[in-house]
Amino acid sequence: MIETLAQFGNMLLYPAVALIAYFDTLIGVGFFVFGEIAFVTAGVRWAATGDIWIVILVLCAACSGDLTSFGLGRRYGARAASRCLKPLSRRRQWRRARRLLMRYGIGFVIVARLLGPVAWITPFLAGSLAMPARRFALATVPAVLIGAGQFVLLGYFGANAGPLLQRAYAFLSDHMGIFAMGFAIFCATGVIWKMQRGGRLVQLLCAVITAAAIVLGANLYYFFASGAHAATSLEGQPQTVGLCDLKTMDLRVYPGNTNMHLPQPINVLLISDVSPEVVMSGLGWQQNMTFSRDRIGLKTYVELLVKRTPPVSEMYYFGQPAQSAFQLPGSLTERVHIRWWPAGWLGDQQIYVGAISRDEEIAIKYYRAIPALLHDIEPEVDRVRDLLAAQIVGHSELSVLGLAPLQKPVHDGQESDYQTDGRLLVVGSSYRSLLPQYYNCLSLTQNGEV
Repeated sequence: MIETLAQFGNMLLYPAVALIAYFDTLIGVGFFVFGEIAFVTAGVRWAATGDIWIVILVLCAACSGDLTSFGLGRRYGARAASRCLKPLSRRRQWRRARRLLMRYGIGFVIVARLLGPVAWITPFLAGSLAMPARRFALATVPAVLIGAGQFVLLGYFGANAGPLLQRAYAFLSDHMGIFAMGFAIFCATGVIWKMQRGGRLVQLLCAVITAAAIVLGANLYYFFASGAHAATSLEGQPQTVGLCDLKTMDLRVYPGNTNMHLPQPINVLLISDVSPEVVMSGLGWQQNMTFSRDRIGLKTYVELLVKRTPPVSEMYYFGQPAQSAFQLPGSLTERVHIRWWPAGWLGDQQIYVGAISRDEEIAIKYYRAIPALLHDIEPEVDRVRDLLAAQIVGHSELSVLGLAPLQKPVHDGQESDYQTDGRLLVVGSSYRSLLPQYYNCLSLTQNGEV
């Protein structure tokens, strides 16, 4: 019985909202009918069921109501108006609508849908003033789409307000730093532009200097005073997996946790019973400090710059910062460096993943919550991966096991900060062999070819 009543109610919904939308602008009746109810209801229904036809129905009904009022105005004109508009307030609305319609024509018919009570009499008035029917019909379609459509969208988004608000809050929270910096730059440069005298060039120069000072100040505060790196991880959990599970994982690291943060590829895989710190030290690499693992003040940072071993900015592997970072001796702008993360176990040996790249230049990049002055990497990351492989070949305690195609290739021209063939350099201990099943699951051969 309840299901029957529910079905009957659904059947009545369509004619009910259509009639309300139709009578909304019908002269005389429209003063007592609130079409917004029908339009909002249609939007809610659309959001709940995906039924777009109820929206089309109410919009067509609204257009029909406008055309009917227009026809009545064309036929009965001022005589009917005098009977329907006896109250003083209605006559004032009539005179106002008539004056605007005579002045703006089609534009007024469209805008009238947004003017409350004026919308109720505009179609009838247009007919009484002998406005061409074709022109009115062309005007009433966008008028209904704008005037009624706003309430349809209100119903649609109102029905989804909870999830939408949650997504909006999450987006604002993730990017609050860049919004705050942008607002500060906008306000400060606006004040400078308004107060500074001496010509447009001087104003522009002062505005640019002010914006640069704000960006620099925000970077200094974020890295050295805010404690933003005190939390050792972003959202996510450490990934402890078996060796063959790496084939199904996202082997990329990110400077933040949104889709606006551009990743770098994992391109080295170490299987060893010694830590990457021991391995890299044996290869002659210098260990770098990191902002999450070390306490770095501005003085320490300057001292490290002088030594040409500045800290490495954080990249996150499933929300976790690097366990350690190393660099080859080189210049400040073109150093080769690698970050390491623990990834799992293979018996009594630990699995580590690494991201190796070469710094190319200083650039402004989106880092965690702010635009920051960071090194930009050389796009062809496979070159430095192969450089590390050449180093390991001559090492007595390490062995290159091969190149494992665990990622999708990224070619030149794709939207990315890098290009790669998608293969990871697999490194192991020279005195311990890898079982054949692991060569198979990683798709590599003992001579290093795939």
